Amino acid sequence: MKMEMGKISLPKPYRLPLIALLCVAILVVSYFLVFSAQFQEKGKLRQDLAGTQAEVNRLTIIKNSMPEGRKQYEALQASLQEAMREMPEQKEIPNLLRQVSLTAQGSRTRIKYFAPKEVQPQDFYAELPFEIKYAGPYHSLGYFFDGVRHMERVVQITSFSLESKGTGQKVQLEGSCLAKTYVFQKEARPKGSKEKSKDGKKDEKNVPAPK
Repeated sequence: MKMEMGKISLPKPYRLPLIALLCVAILVVSYFLVFSAQFQEKGKLRQDLAGTQAEVNRLTIIKNSMPEGRKQYEALQASLQEAMREMPEQKEIPNLLRQVSLTAQGSRTRIKYFAPKEVQPQDFYAELPFEIKYAGPYHSLGYFFDGVRHMERVVQITSFSLESKGTGQKVQLEGSCLAKTYVFQKEARPKGSKEKSKDGKKDEKNVPAPK
């Protein structure tokens, strides 16, 4: 091998291996500088595409289930409205008395006395007890109790009494019963609390039955 200032001369047998080695070195450097970054970017894009596709699939499932979900929501709303009619948020004593009176009129039963009692708070509802005194023929009282059982508002009769009055064909039955209905409460109240009226007295009073 000859070496001169400013010039390097290699024997021919070494030139081809050296050129090949330089080409390999150039390719390796190019890979790390260019292709490796492109491959990494391509892998990242592939992951982003997979994530986007998964999100599209999730949104498609939600979109396809919206009609069914809307039907379920409407059914739940209807059930809630029905439950609110059976157990309203307010005591609605006048409306309760009106329903009982209409049931009595339809069965030819005379309501002599109607008196709401002290409200009994429970977990998410309150019990509203009340007392009724009534009079009428045997079959009329049977229709009356059946009508109360089928009222729009839930009413449960807890106890009742009957006494025969009169003789012969003019015999009448008189008696009283204790019943209770329910009031929905948005917030649970302590069981020991007592409902007060505005003047500080217990909200308990006798309501004269309609004649």
